Amino acid sequence: MENSTKPLTTEKVSLKTKISWGAGGLADNYIMNMLTPHILIMPLYNIKFGMNPALIGIALAIPRVIDAITDPVMGNISDNTRTRWGRRVPYIFMGAILSAMILPLLWTPPIKTDWFMFGYLATLASLYSIAYTIFSVPYTALGYELTTDYNERTKVLAWRMYIGLFGSLTIPWLLRISMLDIFGGNIMTGALCVCSLISVIIIVSGIAPAVFCKEKTFTLKQEKISLLKASKYTLKNRAFMTIMFALMIILCAMFTCPMLSFYINAYHIFNDMKEAATMLGLGGVVMTACSYISMWLITFVSTHKGKRFAMNLGLGLVIFGVASLYYTLNPKWPYLQLVSSAIAGLGMQGCWLMLSSMTADVCDDDEMRTGLRREGLYGAVYGFVMKLSLAISAFTSGWILNVSGFDIKIAEATNTVPIGIITHMKLLLIGIQCLGLSIAMILILFYPLTKKRCEEIRAILDKTHPNEDVK
Repeated sequence: MENSTKPLTTEKVSLKTKISWGAGGLADNYIMNMLTPHILIMPLYNIKFGMNPALIGIALAIPRVIDAITDPVMGNISDNTRTRWGRRVPYIFMGAILSAMILPLLWTPPIKTDWFMFGYLATLASLYSIAYTIFSVPYTALGYELTTDYNERTKVLAWRMYIGLFGSLTIPWLLRISMLDIFGGNIMTGALCVCSLISVIIIVSGIAPAVFCKEKTFTLKQEKISLLKASKYTLKNRAFMTIMFALMIILCAMFTCPMLSFYINAYHIFNDMKEAATMLGLGGVVMTACSYISMWLITFVSTHKGKRFAMNLGLGLVIFGVASLYYTLNPKWPYLQLVSSAIAGLGMQGCWLMLSSMTADVCDDDEMRTGLRREGLYGAVYGFVMKLSLAISAFTSGWILNVSGFDIKIAEATNTVPIGIITHMKLLLIGIQCLGLSIAMILILFYPLTKKRCEEIRAILDKTHPNEDVK
């Protein structure tokens, strides 16, 4: 248990502000996950259009790299912006609208050759990712700024996930919905129509934080700082770099392999793509339901035992759930795999919450050291690491499929995959995730900002600017 002193501040955030900021989590969830390979891109571009999965991986890695590079730039721009509306609001508004405009175009390549589709996907996905950066970096920074209280900060950030998880209920079903008969059996038409509706949701939920949330006034008075100098301070922060290395390993482990389970279901468990798509949706529902429990559980544990302990508890649950897939991915009991999804869901969402809350604590530590509030840059570096990790995952996911021995042409012709290749796919799916999550658990043990230390830092900062009013 982390040592604690009596809380020095009880800064509460109104329910209206929590809901308004949290609404942006729905837009964030949709925008970010639409480029996840196994949701629509691999089924559409690989299975439907026959594009080489390695090329798909490269096409998805390019925008993630571009996006990762632009994140710190966007963070510094936002931190140094001074307008009548604040540092964050204008960009949140702009980014949500641009992302919504580009999304439906991702699914309509006019020419179905490998290299044309490669250029089309890479270009559109890059523009989409830049628009996401414009939205997500200031949005995340705004959330870090809403309160300075150790426990209240976790509760505020949880609202991003409470509301964002409604998107998680539907995202795994997008492939199955796109295959409905009302679209004439044309998955491309289905994807276009479905994503057009999602674009409307992105605009409505994405601009809510810009319209209803207000920024703290004292940050508008601080000096501007160059990107180079700001980055130097950031990279020297031990607590932050510990979180970032853990985040990178978790994301690379969790997002490199998920499509393997879809292919195992499509060509082994069910031998049917529609049934596999249905299982993808059911798994998403189960994980989302358990994610709400996860946030309550991990928040409760973090309040009593500290964030470091809570984070590793969540990771331990995920490892157990993933490892159990060795037994639950079984054609004799095709729905048993939902048990694994439930166990992993109990831990994973709480881990994302802890990483965000720990990053917000780092911002206080940084202000004590530098005298500057730089939530924008910290949120940007968080985004940089996240998107760099997703770039690595996107690049390797296509190669992992090839390394496993899977061949789409043979699978489509025979409607099955040899059991040896299935076993290889299963071992890759489980082994990569469990190894990465175990390494992340070790890293989190070295995170230095305990509850007691955070309260000591807060006491020092409260003497510096005791009247932090919200504009």
